Amino acid sequence: MSTLTLDRLYANVPHKEKDQLQRFRATHPVKHATVAGANWEYIACGHGAETMLILPGLLGIGEMSFHHILAFESEYRALAPTYPFDLTTVAQLTEGIAGILDAEGIDRAHVLGGSYGGLVAQCLVRRYPNRVSKLILSHTGGPKLERAEKNKRLIAVLRLLPMGVLRAMLRLATRKSLQDAPEQRAFWVAYSEEMIARLTKADLIARYQIAVDFDATSRFTPDDLKNWPGRILILEGDNDPIAEAPAREALKAFHPQAQRYTFHGTGHVASIAKLDEYVAVIKRFLRQD
Repeated sequence: MSTLTLDRLYANVPHKEKDQLQRFRATHPVKHATVAGANWEYIACGHGAETMLILPGLLGIGEMSFHHILAFESEYRALAPTYPFDLTTVAQLTEGIAGILDAEGIDRAHVLGGSYGGLVAQCLVRRYPNRVSKLILSHTGGPKLERAEKNKRLIAVLRLLPMGVLRAMLRLATRKSLQDAPEQRAFWVAYSEEMIARLTKADLIARYQIAVDFDATSRFTPDDLKNWPGRILILEGDNDPIAEAPAREALKAFHPQAQRYTFHGTGHVASIAKLDEYVAVIKRFLRQD
């Protein structure tokens, strides 16, 4: 995207926020790894003894977690992958993430998975339990077989719609969710627009195919992690329109040993609207023995 286009996108964003993003991009170059034939991009930084692995949401772009990377990199190694668009199963994602850990010489990591990233995180800890130290599941839910069928129908619709319409739908959903983060809205509307502009229809469909695969193939039980020695923290919003109350209760039922922290009035975007509180809660959890 040209500098002129970026200037237009961020025209209404405070200079402090634009400058922070520009500094991040200048100081956090993207790294590359090939795992099982797939080309992965990821951000790796920090010099702590422990690693924080941050798994992104629906768009699957590691840089979208840059505020969290900045918050953790002074105390932890921070790792944020971008999901390759040619992958369509959650098993491929977890294999690739394990491969990135190998490439960085990391045996175990704390894992933060928010929203869509929480689906991936739940599969990662079950497939590679020895690679996960502690698990934070944020504003997410467990597998739902009926949702797989719903998303299959959605994919069929996505194939028919022009990409311009799909981008407009994504913009609308973004603006709606950001109603719960009014102070941060200007930046995140602009930033999301930049990310959405990069997507193709095939990219978007691939993301939903992984969601279908998660719901159709995952069979979780409350006993899955009973012998896993790590700890789990569930972060939730009391008015989350995406991870609604039934989904939140189902997530807790799948992870009965989990601690729980509830944000109030922040919808699906507590990680944006209450960034300082969000980070503080996670750091406090990670320091527990």
